[in-house]
Amino acid sequence: MATVEYCVLGSMDRTAEALVEASSLQSNGPLQLVGKSFSWFGGTGVVLLALILWLGGRLLGLRRSAHMGLRGAEGIVGASAVSFVVKVVAGRARPYVTPGEPCHWHLLHGFRDAAYFSMPSGHTASTFGFAVAVSVVALGFGRRPRRAVTALAVAVAVLVAFARVYSHEHWLSDVIVGAVFGCVTGAALTRWHTRNPGGRFDRLMLGPAAN
Repeated sequence: MATVEYCVLGSMDRTAEALVEASSLQSNGPLQLVGKSFSWFGGTGVVLLALILWLGGRLLGLRRSAHMGLRGAEGIVGASAVSFVVKVVAGRARPYVTPGEPCHWHLLHGFRDAAYFSMPSGHTASTFGFAVAVSVVALGFGRRPRRAVTALAVAVAVLVAFARVYSHEHWLSDVIVGAVFGCVTGAALTRWHTRNPGGRFDRLMLGPAAN
């Protein structure tokens, strides 16, 4: 296995790992529930939410809901695609594989072994991609609903990032990089649609809700 004995993020990752591994945190019932619930949401849950907003909004003719769902789904797909490519190339070992040693890399090994699929966090990337995308759409809302959508979306994304570190699936630097990828992807996609409104893609995907 290709191993790097030192990396610039190693100290930060070890510190974060030591904090979440404290027995008082790992035995805390509410935190365990947060870890399980938001790990699930960052994978399956956020995809279901995007689909419900998009397809439900389209079916009921709710334009705002459909737009948020579609843009959110695009943010998820875009961020997930980027993170997948980087995961495969980086081949970083997950914390439960090399506890206390965050600087283990095996280029291209992640494609064959999910235990070396740590950098970046795909759950974090997808939820931040969704959060940024729906927040950009919410800029067209009134002040209170705009703030509520943005605050809720970002808070959930942060909890997903915490859950992935807490559950020993990712190092802290993994979720930071995942968040950056998600934010950039979500913002880029929604900004492109903002500059090119009413395109054929939206008419096809949104149907009556596009009007």
